[in-house]
Amino acid sequence: MQPAGSSLDARIPVHVLTGFLGSGKTTFLRHLLEEPNLADTAVIINEFGEIGLDHLLVLEVSEDVVLLSSGCLCCAVRDDLVSTLADLSAMVSSGAVTPFRRVVVETTGLADPVPIVHAVMGAPELQHRYRAGSIITTVDGINGLDSIRNFSEASQQVALADCVVITKSDLVESWQLDALKLDVARINPSVRSLTSSKHAMPSAADVLDHGDDWKPHYLRAPGRLGRGVHSYGIETFTVDVTSEVEWPAFVDWLELLLAARGQSILRVKGLLPVRGEERPVVIHGVQHVVYPPEYLPRWSEGSPRGWLVFIARNLTSSAIENSLPSIFAARH
Repeated sequence: MQPAGSSLDARIPVHVLTGFLGSGKTTFLRHLLEEPNLADTAVIINEFGEIGLDHLLVLEVSEDVVLLSSGCLCCAVRDDLVSTLADLSAMVSSGAVTPFRRVVVETTGLADPVPIVHAVMGAPELQHRYRAGSIITTVDGINGLDSIRNFSEASQQVALADCVVITKSDLVESWQLDALKLDVARINPSVRSLTSSKHAMPSAADVLDHGDDWKPHYLRAPGRLGRGVHSYGIETFTVDVTSEVEWPAFVDWLELLLAARGQSILRVKGLLPVRGEERPVVIHGVQHVVYPPEYLPRWSEGSPRGWLVFIARNLTSSAIENSLPSIFAARH
């Protein structure tokens, strides 16, 4: 497995909007779909009836695709996500629908975002057309603390998020909001955390990774990301990689690590300095799967310096750090 040359700007990001039952993600999605600058967006939902889009519907483009008043395409998942995305691409190629620049997938309240990421990043028929975008998780400002503390699905949705939107913030006291923000930060200290109320919701520009700069926020942010406090068995920690990595040794190390501890490692992501390569290499793994690595155009802010961020359940940073020397062992 070699790092692939980057044509990432040409691929369509697939964003995941998730959130626990009652967290307000349907309301938030409806808000996003009303934005004019999302007109070139395809939306994939579980059932049309669940999201109540009737007042936004204009016409039926095909049996399972409708056009919203905003200009967005909206469709329900049919057989599976891979076939739905492939069908949308085919419809664009045939001229049945206009081209779109991004996809938003809305999950059910109990859904794990991981299978969606797997589908987008792992299906060969999609890799030339789509790439993984951001994971946005809505958290109920009223009941979010209880949900996170009592349901593993809710805490995992927060742990995997690139952006958390705390909803119904106008319906709780400030101290309750602060306590919820602290819980979110304990689970995922590198996450962007935003608040949303009935009269003031974040915009698409606030939450979506889109446009020519394809990098998610965790790759834009320089320096060391924070270490998470143990919370509900989930910890986030950063491992610095300051020396050049021997690529074959690193691939062996990461694949063995995810094969052995994939159920514990929710997500690993980062940038690597690879021996013989001037550009940084992007690494992304979810649970037991590591995805094809790719290049960024250049290093920023000085000399190359790599890092790996782990979001893990019941796994310590020392277990990772103790195994790291093997990736440098192949130097000549």
